[in-house]
Amino acid sequence: MRLTNPDIPPEWQSAYRDFQRQRERLFTIFGAWLLLATMVAYHFSHELRGVRPPEPWSLEHLLRLPVYLSIGLALLSHWTGVPGWHPKVFLRMMSTSLMLMMLGLFLVYFQDKPGGVPQVSEGLMISFFGVTMMATRGLRDWLVQFLPPLLLFVIAATLLRISPADLVPHLFGPTAMLAVGLITSETLRRLGNHQFVNEQEVKQLATTDQLTGLLNRHAFLPLIHHEMDRARRRSERSFCLIMGDLDNFKRVNDTHGHEVGDLVLRETAVRVSASLRQQDVLCRWGGEELLILLPETGPTGGLEVARKIRAAMADQPMQVNGIRIRQTISLGVACFDGERAPEQLITRADNALYGAKAAGRNRVVMAPGKETGATPGSGHSGLG
Repeated sequence: MRLTNPDIPPEWQSAYRDFQRQRERLFTIFGAWLLLATMVAYHFSHELRGVRPPEPWSLEHLLRLPVYLSIGLALLSHWTGVPGWHPKVFLRMMSTSLMLMMLGLFLVYFQDKPGGVPQVSEGLMISFFGVTMMATRGLRDWLVQFLPPLLLFVIAATLLRISPADLVPHLFGPTAMLAVGLITSETLRRLGNHQFVNEQEVKQLATTDQLTGLLNRHAFLPLIHHEMDRARRRSERSFCLIMGDLDNFKRVNDTHGHEVGDLVLRETAVRVSASLRQQDVLCRWGGEELLILLPETGPTGGLEVARKIRAAMADQPMQVNGIRIRQTISLGVACFDGERAPEQLITRADNALYGAKAAGRNRVVMAPGKETGATPGSGHSGLG
């Protein structure tokens, strides 16, 4: 696998944001527990490390308080949902407070406890690596988390009149670990992005018709279920299905070949899509059949959309591979009328489509409803 960062298509951006949020949530919880365990271990291991414990109200304890606060907020949000901030906020709080604590401790030990400087330097190595792991969105994210604490460190060292030459030997190891962390973090980020793209491609293959780019039957049925549930919850809501079938499409394949037939299907998908609203959903139901879901649409609106589609197909011949083809479509419209299963509503739309075919093709027919008691031909709309 190449480790170049894959491009995320616009239609996947929403799913990618959810993917990032989930990844950052996992990093937040894992990082909070790991940081808490490390802090507690260091707090109770002064004697083992040969370091004198700090006084209760010393600067060392004050430097640790922001870290404990950020850990507490992250875990509280995980358990209760309060505060309901984005996981990225908690990661930046923990990383920034950790950097300020370790750089501050380094200056304290450098000034007053030079014997403990090597241990603090080792702590800086771990901290630098941990901060780079929290930079889940790349180098810019890392700069936001790393540069402000480093700038404060430089200012504080300057005010304390500490020579940079004296600091460099102790900061060489942490700087090297920082480089390792950056490479590791960026590698993991790109691998995660590749995983996201691969999963989206598999999902798209499973839900999309490869010829037309429309949804397939497998992806479309759950959408009808959703609209039926929503219509039942709110009785004033309605929706319609339109079943469309290209007229005499077999003749196109027999006369001009399947390559031309495929191009006609693609052009049909383009024209029908252009006749729909953004919230409408178009599906290739099978062969030359299309199924269209019109949310929050009554019989009048359903007929209007179907007539628009019929005109979009019939009024302008297609130019395919230099061949002029006049391709028409017949459509059956059925609006939700209390059906218990999507198949029942689809059957009504299909029966209306059959009526349009029987009436001469290139027509729109409305399926009868329970309330009107209409017969299949009563909704016939002719060529309009």
